[in-house]
Amino acid sequence: MKSNVELSIVIPAYNAEKYIKRCIDSIITANIKEDIYEIIAIDDASTDSTFAILNELSQDIPQLKAYHRQKSGPGGVRNLGLNYSKGRYIMFVDIDDHLNTKNFKHFVEVLLPMYGQDIIGFDYLKVDEQGNESQVTKKIFPYCREMSGAEYMNMQAPQSVLWGYVYRRKFLLQHSLKFIEKNIHDNEYFLIKAFCLAEKITFIPTQLYYYHYAIPTSLTNKPDTTHQELYVNQLLDVITELQKFGFLLGDPLSEEGLNRKLDLLTARLLRRLIALDYSEDFIKETLLKLEKMDLYPLREAKYSLRYRLLRIATKTPNKLIECKGYKNSKLKNRLTQYFLSL
Repeated sequence: MKSNVELSIVIPAYNAEKYIKRCIDSIITANIKEDIYEIIAIDDASTDSTFAILNELSQDIPQLKAYHRQKSGPGGVRNLGLNYSKGRYIMFVDIDDHLNTKNFKHFVEVLLPMYGQDIIGFDYLKVDEQGNESQVTKKIFPYCREMSGAEYMNMQAPQSVLWGYVYRRKFLLQHSLKFIEKNIHDNEYFLIKAFCLAEKITFIPTQLYYYHYAIPTSLTNKPDTTHQELYVNQLLDVITELQKFGFLLGDPLSEEGLNRKLDLLTARLLRRLIALDYSEDFIKETLLKLEKMDLYPLREAKYSLRYRLLRIATKTPNKLIECKGYKNSKLKNRLTQYFLSL
């Protein structure tokens, strides 16, 4: 029997009791026809009342289905959500974020039925802890223009925001696209593979999503050495897997776009090594792994002035380590912060 569900919204949840109501309310108060969308919320073995709240809400909200999974990380939870989804398109929402209710209703009921691309992007804003809104990026998207994912990746690397797009479910099934489990960078892996494989993408000039940043439970924000080293090592794992994927692509345009993204991921990793308190031994060990993949030193490319400055400043392990001292130097702090903000 053919499903009438236009959109499946997959929401991973872990220790999120503070944010559930805001997120779910922003969706259901849009008063969208119940039979054309579904919410699949999956608790990842929370230690607070997250699952109890979701389960209770699901009793009163027919389109909300609450599930529980035993500690598999966001990637594992999203994979489960993909398995349960019935919608023509799939959207991934983080439980600590929320949607623009008015625009979301128009998107689901009016705009989405008009489209059939593999990936559809839209606008979003970030919100700080005081509720102040600002742009996530200053990039101008190629609105209402259809192109391949590879073409877009060669124009500019896709933003590393899983929630900035909706994905056609049949496209994901066709390519068996899944997330890496128990890896904080699972979104990078999924998103980049999806863009490399997408034959048709487009962007719609409508603001749908509010991203709440600086949530203290995020691995990105945990200050201890163990978590910060884990952040780097898991990013290295993703870079390694994406490079292996690139060897199998067989499409020059997709390969070029993927290499661009790999360069920028490596640049992000180098900036992190400079900005945070990693030991010299850990830094050199990380750089050696990148060197074996021909990703370090950074490859010569005209992506941006910041990228080129970072490439020059980190050409050797000693130069990179020297940069760590500059960020605390009044004389050189400005220049260092400039290329660290890439």
